[in-house]
Amino acid sequence: MRFLFSLWLVVCPLCSQFETKLEPDTAKAFEAYVKGAEAELNERWRGRAPFLSLDDKRLYKGALLIRPARSRNPEEIPDGLIHDWVGAVYIPNTSVSQVLAVLQDFDHHSKIYPEIIRSRLLKREANDISGYWRLERKQQFVPAVFDVQQDAHYEEIAPGKWICRAYANDIREVQDAGASKEKDYPLGEGLGLLWRMNAFWSIEAAGNGVLAECRTISLSRSIPSGMGWMIKPFIQNVPRESLTSTLQNTRKFVER
Repeated sequence: MRFLFSLWLVVCPLCSQFETKLEPDTAKAFEAYVKGAEAELNERWRGRAPFLSLDDKRLYKGALLIRPARSRNPEEIPDGLIHDWVGAVYIPNTSVSQVLAVLQDFDHHSKIYPEIIRSRLLKREANDISGYWRLERKQQFVPAVFDVQQDAHYEEIAPGKWICRAYANDIREVQDAGASKEKDYPLGEGLGLLWRMNAFWSIEAAGNGVLAECRTISLSRSIPSGMGWMIKPFIQNVPRESLTSTLQNTRKFVER
């Protein structure tokens, strides 16, 4: 334990040397990728392909399924990495409206999802919802805290079938989180561990419960030379772990 603490004291000052900025070409490449992914999702949502990509019998037995949405994951783009994961869970003895109530309840997300330490609803107009999260993600020696604003758009596309497009484009890394001198980096600046985070939900009544599938597409910096041992585990592992936690805790809270 002393070794880990001593190592952190050495590593932490080095972090500032690897601060970076989100470049326009990186943001443009991410937007193009998301546009292509949404075109694929629209094929499902319009009935031209199966509504869910992970409709598997194991889900009905309690399994939680997670896999890369594409063969190359993360996807390398100029000065950045795109992380694209899809996961699904079956929640028995519930309704679509109960699942939606949890997903839309920004005022209580900090009590539902462990990595959200503060949350609140900002605005709601019918099925368009904006909310705030203080997001804390930890991986080995890289604790990272972000102030996130998400805009989510829900739509019922058929009886018992709902979709959601959720975009977190306003993500600001927090410097010295929890201290009296804490402050947000300007948008697109900091260590670049999380620049964008989009989520696409496909929710369907099935049997006596609900199948919920979520595809998350996030953007981070590319791995800097010489610091891969520290940053690579965070960048590669956290997107998958975060999606797993989201599905697990959504099911857990709905089942209460």
